[in-house]
Amino acid sequence: MSMRKITKSDLEKIIGTSICGFCIEKARRKNDNSDCYGIALGKNDRGVYVTWQFHFDDEISVYWGHYTEKLEVALRDFYCRDVDEKPDTYKVTITEISKMNVIVEAACRTEAEQIVSDKWQNSEYILNSENFCDVEFAAVEADEVEL
Repeated sequence: MSMRKITKSDLEKIIGTSICGFCIEKARRKNDNSDCYGIALGKNDRGVYVTWQFHFDDEISVYWGHYTEKLEVALRDFYCRDVDEKPDTYKVTITEISKMNVIVEAACRTEAEQIVSDKWQNSEYILNSENFCDVEFAAVEADEVEL
């Protein structure tokens, strides 16, 4: 048995399969320039997550499992477990976008916008979770000064 290169097609086939009672949700190649080893993230019916290293012989072989009940911990391990150096620090900006339609009478568009802006500033219009329509995440490396 010899290990073989992991292809994109292999990764796509792994996702959704069951290994040792865990449904594989994510799979990727390792970050160490080795095309033969990968990292998989799975979850079982009891809500336990696992990340495994894996390679292919005649079939997938998983080993060195890290187990947790927290998705955030599992995701961090999935993306970072093969990174040797100290991880970088990132500042992530979360922008939630909410919308509310307001009907006003005004002589022109500018006046309509000003009326609604004034009322919003005076807390006459309050947007809440019912007005939520989208969210964006933007990460940049954080400078030491910002921490």
